[in-house]
Amino acid sequence: MSIKNAFSDIYDSFYRKRFHILITCFAVLLNWAGHSFVYENSYRFLTFDMVGTFVIAMTLGTVWALIAAIATPIVLANITSPHFIYLAVINMTGAIVWGWLAETGNLTIFNTKSKNKNSFKQTFFIVIKFVLFAAIAAGLIIAIPSSIIKNVIFHDAIFKQPYSIYFTELFRNIFLIDNSGLLAIAANYIAETFIEIPNIIVTVFIGSVISMTILKYNTTMFTQHYQQKIKKNNIPWFKICMANISVVEFIIFVITGYIYITTVKTVSTTILTTIMTDISINSTQDFIFLEMISFPLIIIILLLFLRTIIPIKKNSFDFSYLQRNILNKKEFDSDIVNFILTLFLISSIVVLIYISIIINLTGITPIRYYQTNSVAPANVSNFLWLIILIVTFILIDKHNNNMTRDITLENELIKKQTITEISDSFDTQRQKLQALELNWSQDTVELLRSSRHDLINELEKTKTGFNDLLSEVYEKIVKPYKDAILENQKNTREHIEELGTGRLSKNRVSYIQEQIENQIEFYNLKLAPYIKISFDKFNNDTDAFYCYTNRLIFIAINNVLDNSIFALQKLLLDDKFVAKLNVSLKLSQDSKNLIISITDNAGGVDELKLQKLYKEQVESSKGKRLGEGTIHTAYFVSVLNGKITAANVTNNDEKGLKTNISIPVYKI
Repeated sequence: MSIKNAFSDIYDSFYRKRFHILITCFAVLLNWAGHSFVYENSYRFLTFDMVGTFVIAMTLGTVWALIAAIATPIVLANITSPHFIYLAVINMTGAIVWGWLAETGNLTIFNTKSKNKNSFKQTFFIVIKFVLFAAIAAGLIIAIPSSIIKNVIFHDAIFKQPYSIYFTELFRNIFLIDNSGLLAIAANYIAETFIEIPNIIVTVFIGSVISMTILKYNTTMFTQHYQQKIKKNNIPWFKICMANISVVEFIIFVITGYIYITTVKTVSTTILTTIMTDISINSTQDFIFLEMISFPLIIIILLLFLRTIIPIKKNSFDFSYLQRNILNKKEFDSDIVNFILTLFLISSIVVLIYISIIINLTGITPIRYYQTNSVAPANVSNFLWLIILIVTFILIDKHNNNMTRDITLENELIKKQTITEISDSFDTQRQKLQALELNWSQDTVELLRSSRHDLINELEKTKTGFNDLLSEVYEKIVKPYKDAILENQKNTREHIEELGTGRLSKNRVSYIQEQIENQIEFYNLKLAPYIKISFDKFNNDTDAFYCYTNRLIFIAINNVLDNSIFALQKLLLDDKFVAKLNVSLKLSQDSKNLIISITDNAGGVDELKLQKLYKEQVESSKGKRLGEGTIHTAYFVSVLNGKITAANVTNNDEKGLKTNISIPVYKI
């Protein structure tokens, strides 16, 4: 590959990820605004410098959240707050925790499995779980590096001492604990949780509002569809995370890692030299300080190293269909409003409880403490302007989202109307056939004879009265398959006649193998180059064995192949997925049955559905109606005195379904 082509490929990769890069920039700006406008103007108590990290973790996942988490301290260190470069470990901890919660489906909010909106009870328990995991549990974890940095590394060197340091010292004094030793570290951590958890709760609330308004169509990881897809395929978080590192993320990590370490060096040697001198007095502080600085770099190097040495296939997530489920659900906006209102109520109660405990322990509010210890007054007006700006942004984007939804639904309606007009001439015949029982063979044959005549007329006159668009669709879609449709109608009538009489013919295995081979050749020509069916022929002498069959055996095989092909086609959206489908013929161990096996790598079938397969009607993979094809297939095989079974199999770490059709075989 030439250098020009390599650069062209990289440019194309970055262009495809332009939305991810845009959201990352938006997240970094949110973090900057949270620090510069909120923390600096809220009496140094509220620290909203992780709002953007939460938003991007909820919408794009761990990898891009880590990119935003390392980019934020770089930006802040070079613009307003040089010391912020040492706090990168706190932001990255939040990115990992929130990314893990989102990508593993632990923060499910939207009921996309039904058209009903969430009840108040459902919303309440969803919010409780959300606050416990995304806010309180995350706060407990984030408090670990936060307490170490504030109370161990910068305890002696901190300038403009914030309220959290004061509260921690007072907390230790209440329990008569020294400022060194393991007991002091534990006390520092407990005290820090009282400060960190309220901040994280408010951060999660604001981040949730932004995610579900400005970026609501990107919250696919909040849906039941996503959660069930993860659990059904048993996909570990590590693979999800690694699979999201492409050449774009790799390059960005390398660049940000380099800028991070150079920024640390610049800040430490030229700007905060006094702090560095104070830190070096204590060897324990020096060691911990080095660990805290190195942690973000270690995470980046580890991710890139693992992604390089471990071959991981891209997960076959069709996020577009998840977005359509959100887009087409009328109750989606109602669910969002109920969730946000309930989240606001519960968050307010929990935050007030924490703040009341803090004030009772210290005897002073954060505002009063800041006014006592700071010369410069806080400018709360900036905070108010920030809120006004965000509200305005949300209102504008809500209008855009509504327009997008209306346009999309209108396009979907046009498509549905077009398809409906084309298929109207076939609906009556299909409904009549589905209403029939298979044992009404004579009536069915007569109906098919009549319907074939009607169908010929319908096919000829369907093209009349069309506008230009529908005429073009008819010429390109319906007309080329007209003969095939009529031929299938004729064959169906003959199949019903054979089914009704139950007539079986003596056929050698060589004949059966030849017919199956012709079927596979037809499929391969039709499906190339996306799917190729392999065929393992009969190992024994094909002319030495025979079976009593009719054409129903080939219809049964066709039905099974069609189901496997349809399942594989849904996975071909992933460019790295390689479809595998195999048909084999062999004797059973006792040589009394011919076994026709059909195996795919389409992920298998849910165990509950597998138990019902070929025994009773299950939901069709091609629609919401009950699937009748499997019942027909089982009946066809039973006419031949055979059996059909299915089981999930795993080959080379790929899951799939194996279907065995077994019919009696005899030796000549």
